[in-house]
Parts: sequence; structure tokens; C-alpha cells
Amino acid sequence: MKLKNKNISFIKIISLLAIICSYFIGFFQRENIAGGAETDFYNLTWKGILAFKSNFLDTLYNYSSIGEGSLPMFHILNAYLNPFTYSPQSFQFSITIISLLNVIFFSQIIRKRFNLKKLDSYLYSSIFLILPFFRSSAFWGLTENLGWLFLILSIKFYLISEKRKTNIFLVCLFSSLALYTRPYLIFFPIFFIIYNFTKKDFFILKKSLIYYTIFSIPGFLLLYIWGGSVYLGTGDEKINFILEFHQPKFIFKNLIIFASICFFYFFPFHVVSLKKKNKFLKIEKLNVFLIILFGLLTLNYFNVFDYLKNETLGGGVFLKFSQYFFGDNNLFFLIIAFFGIISLFSLMRISKKNLILILCALFIYCTPKYIYQEYFEPLLLIFLFALFDLDKNVKNLLSENKSIFIFLSYFLIYLISSYYYRYNIVVI
Repeated sequence: MKLKNKNISFIKIISLLAIICSYFIGFFQRENIAGGAETDFYNLTWKGILAFKSNFLDTLYNYSSIGEGSLPMFHILNAYLNPFTYSPQSFQFSITIISLLNVIFFSQIIRKRFNLKKLDSYLYSSIFLILPFFRSSAFWGLTENLGWLFLILSIKFYLISEKRKTNIFLVCLFSSLALYTRPYLIFFPIFFIIYNFTKKDFFILKKSLIYYTIFSIPGFLLLYIWGGSVYLGTGDEKINFILEFHQPKFIFKNLIIFASICFFYFFPFHVVSLKKKNKFLKIEKLNVFLIILFGLLTLNYFNVFDYLKNETLGGGVFLKFSQYFFGDNNLFFLIIAFFGIISLFSLMRISKKNLILILCALFIYCTPKYIYQEYFEPLLLIFLFALFDLDKNVKNLLSENKSIFIFLSYFLIYLISSYYYRYNIVVI
């Protein structure tokens, strides 16, 4: 038994080292699975950093001319605090290194939460390093990974404050920094406030509202300077980014795409959990699930989902797979979306916390005109390992060796497939 355990530990160490090596090889090979990462860096991110280094106030007032759809926190921090902005390559390598902090802090969260061995927690968190969009963002110095880092830090202190009502200030600080880096991460402050309100934890609620009010002042000042919204472009080409690309009317069309992307990232978790009694498809819920499936097929019959056939921007891996192999037939994608809906329902039924978290994410991430898979990478894994309440027997399963290798194998296949898709077909 001891010999077997040593062999498994050796395999785990080799696996972790291989993942780390592939990460750095990807940087030096100038890997760009996301497709648009290089263009976004030179046309938006790097342009913004150089502009802030040159003239802070003028760049802040005319930020819309850069064309960046996010707030300028990332650009400002790197322009004045990152000593490696003397060249694009050195800056990109610094972001590649900083991105590793996501793995370190996330491993600390899941090690404590699931009572894992240190090596196992690093293996789970190293999945970040084989996620195509995470890698591309790291290698090309984009804004996303710093946002994920601030989010992970806020969750780290949130899990402590949930038990001891401490570090509320740090939760609010880092979640605000995450929001200023990537606006979509506003879901976490919304969740934090609503969840504590439903728990009637007025101590945390009062403290968090005070801190968030203070931290929101720079945001309101920016909106005042920019004329009440985030704009892109200048002159006749200037558009209101919020009104043009983020509206509640887009939620309905994005719902099934959201569900399909969730199922993609939750799939290995469901494979692992099928071993226990809490089966993915609950028999007592079968009638409800059949009604949902019938509803999807009926809507498809009346051509409600015809827009999916022409959805060329975003949509996620399953939509691209469906379009490539099945053309105008949406049946495969709708079945995947159906399982995604079941997946979300199965998590929401566990606790009120899961319900609030999913609804907050759904409302924020389904309002864009186009919904991209990169928005959810590694967000949904952060949800799964750090935020969701899980059934106790499933939580215990995550410490098993088989479970670890199921997760690693699944996302390794995803990385390899993404290479093929990126360099032989088109970009997701």
C-alpha cells in the first residue's frame, strides 16, 4: 500500500511539473489559443498602459478613445507599479508570472475547504494553467487574470468572514478592485450583499455597505467624467458601450448558452458525483426535467432558437461544435443546454446560497449582446471549488485520486482540442 501511494504521489508530482512546464512553453512559443489576444494586447491594453504613463489625466478623460471595454484599473496599476513595462515582452512575462498567484491562492482555499493534501490542492488549482483563455490572457498580458486574482483574494477573506465576521474590509476591497479591473465581476459584491441580507446578518451587511459606498466613489467620479456611461471610440464612431452591448433584453437569448457553458465546466464534477447516491438525474424530479426538455423542443419547433444558427461571435464550445458538425440543426445543442439547466437546478436545490450566486451570475453574464466562453474561465471552477455549497458525500469524493485525474484529464483534452480548433478551424 505504501509503495502504491508513493507511486501515485510520484505521478502527481510529475503531472504538476508537466502542467507548469507546458505553461511556460506556451509563453515562449507565443501561444494564442484565444485568437484575439495578441490583437487586443497591442490595440487596447498596451496602448492604454503607454497612454497612462505618458499623461494620466488626459488619458483618464479620453479613455474612450483607447477602445477598451473594461475600466482602467489594470492599465493604471501596471503603468505606475509594474517595473517591467519597458517593453511588451517583459510586461507580458510579468503578467504570466503574476497569473501564477491565482493558482497559489486558489490552492489555499480549496485545501482548507475540502481538507485536501497540499499536493492535491495544487493539482486542482493547476487546472487554471491548462485553460486556453486563462493561458492566452497570461501570455499576452491582458486584463482578465488580474481580475481573477482580486476575486480569489476576496473569496479567500469572504470564507473567513463567513465564520468569524472578520476581514469584511478586505472582502469589500478586493472585490471592488476586481470590479474595477473586470466590470463583470460586479456579481460578487451583489451576491455578498444579497446573501447577507437573506441571512439577516446585519453586522456584515452594514459594514459591507459602508465599505462598498466608499469604494464606489472613484467609479461614480469616472462616470461623471465620462458623461454617465462607458464609451468606446471618438467622434461619430463613439458609442455607449453599456446601452449598446449590455441590456436585459439579451438575457433570454443567452440563457441556454449560459447553461451549456456551465455544463461544459461542471461535467467532470458530475462524472465524479455519479458514484454516490445523489445522482445527476433525480428520479423524483424526472417529471420537471421532462417538462423542461419538452419546452425546449417545442420552442425549437416554432423556430425560437433560430438565432443560434447565425451566432458567429461567442456562444461557447458546444455551440461551435453543434454548428460545425450539425449545421442548422439545433437538437444537439439544446440537449446539452438541457443538461446544463439540470446541472444548475441540482446545485440551486442544495442551498439558498447557491441559488443566489447562480441568479447573480446569470443576470450579470447574460446581459451582454454576445456571450463568450472566456467570461467563464476560470469563473465556473472558482464557483465549484470555492463558493458553491456541495453535498457532503461529494465533497469527500474530491479528495480521491481518481477524481483528481478525471478533472485533469478532462481539461487536458479541452486544451489539446482547443489547439486543434484554433489552428485548424476558427476561434471560439
